Amino acid sequence: MDDLGRVDGTKKQLEQLEEECREKDKVMQEQETTIGILRSMDQKARASIADQLKQIAKEREELKLERTKIESRVEVATAEERYIMQRNFDERVAEHDGTHETRMKELEADFTRKSDEMSARAISLEADKRRALTTAEQQEEKLKAQADELDRLKKQHDILDRATDSFKREKEGLEMELEMIKKEFALDSKTAAYFKQQFADICGEIENISWKYFHDKDEEDWEDVHNRLIKEDSCFKSVPIDGSEDSGDLCAAHAQRIISAAIHDDVWKPLRSELIFLEPKIETFLGKISDALDKSDHHGRTADVWTALTMRALQALDAEAAISVPESAQDCRSIGCNRANSVISKVVQVLGPLVSASQIESLRMDLLTVVNSSVDVWNNAQASGLRISIDPLLDRAQREEWRSQRFDPVSSLADGLDMDLISKTRPRVFILFPRIVARTQEKLLPGSWPQVEPIVIHPGIGLPEWSPLVVRGRHDQEEREENFKKAIQNMKKELQRTRRVPGHGRNESTGSSSSGQPSPSAQWKVGSAVNKGSKTEYE
Repeated sequence: MDDLGRVDGTKKQLEQLEEECREKDKVMQEQETTIGILRSMDQKARASIADQLKQIAKEREELKLERTKIESRVEVATAEERYIMQRNFDERVAEHDGTHETRMKELEADFTRKSDEMSARAISLEADKRRALTTAEQQEEKLKAQADELDRLKKQHDILDRATDSFKREKEGLEMELEMIKKEFALDSKTAAYFKQQFADICGEIENISWKYFHDKDEEDWEDVHNRLIKEDSCFKSVPIDGSEDSGDLCAAHAQRIISAAIHDDVWKPLRSELIFLEPKIETFLGKISDALDKSDHHGRTADVWTALTMRALQALDAEAAISVPESAQDCRSIGCNRANSVISKVVQVLGPLVSASQIESLRMDLLTVVNSSVDVWNNAQASGLRISIDPLLDRAQREEWRSQRFDPVSSLADGLDMDLISKTRPRVFILFPRIVARTQEKLLPGSWPQVEPIVIHPGIGLPEWSPLVVRGRHDQEEREENFKKAIQNMKKELQRTRRVPGHGRNESTGSSSSGQPSPSAQWKVGSAVNKGSKTEYE
């Protein structure tokens, strides 16, 4: 059994070996075929290379022949060129020799001529030398004379130097004295542009204070506030006091008017200082002196200098008075204590009902800042030569110049002077900020009459009574008063009707009254709220 297995295995191995022999025979046949092809290709390549070598040998022979021919041609051309160059060289040498001989002859002739000239020049120079020696002797004698004259002039110059130094010292002393006089009598050199900016800043501060403290009001007993305002300033009669936007605008506008008026009355007056503020008679007297000087001098320089010196003296007196006040009494943080207190008192007295108690101190501090700025600017203005003055009136014809862009903006409709509207109102203008002008004189020729040129420092700000805002406020206030009157009449009628009904006791009467018709004040507030946004036909 094992032998049979081995025989089968041997057969299988034999078959595999035979199969491998057949495959290898096949591969060997293919390789023999490839070797035959490669040998055939090699023979062809060798034959082609042999032919190419023969062709190259042939071409080499031809190139050798061609090279021989070219070399022969080059030798012939070189010989011809060498002959031509030699011939040209010989010709140029001959030509140069001839030119050289000619040039030598010319140079010899020129040398001979120049030798003659130099001899003649030497003779001339010898003569010039003798003349120069003679001149030098003469100049030496002249120099001696000039040296003597120079010594004399030097002595004289020393004398003049000493005199000049003396005059210079005297001149410097006079110039210093003149400069001191100029400083003592000099006017403030600040320009109109400076004052325009300063007054514009003050106007802006006043407007900001008015808007900050008096536009938005806390809700309270508006009737009582209105009565207190009217008691201090009758212009508030036509101003409704409530929480409406028109009421806030009108209150802010009138606050701006009152602050500006207080500053104008207590600060912006001619020759105004702390001393003059306390002594009005002195102010009147000084004003007369200023007017007299202005009339006596057509150019106005005397009045300007006197005003500047007077203001300087008044400020010095104010400073001395401030120093003499004990520190315990100096509770006013202002450069113009009395004027500041007066302005603040006036403003708080009139506008106090519109400000809460918590804001009073802040309002005083802000007003104090504005007053200090106003005093500073006015002191500088009085010491300048611009003759700045405050105009308390505004021309209605120049409304576009002083129009308040906040309270009286230009509407899309025609905003001219409506005479029908003016006729229904008082034709006046509320001065929110005064018009400020300066008057300078043109520099003319001596003897000519001076011409005063006005300069607008600030055009002012105004709110006319015929403006839409004021007209709306008056209309609202009149309507509220009418509603208030009607409420009182209705209350009277209700009380009369209640008294006529029999059988009602005290408690019933009280109960019906509390649940029935509201009080006149309540009706006035209700009517105010109903008409809060009403507008007039003039808007």
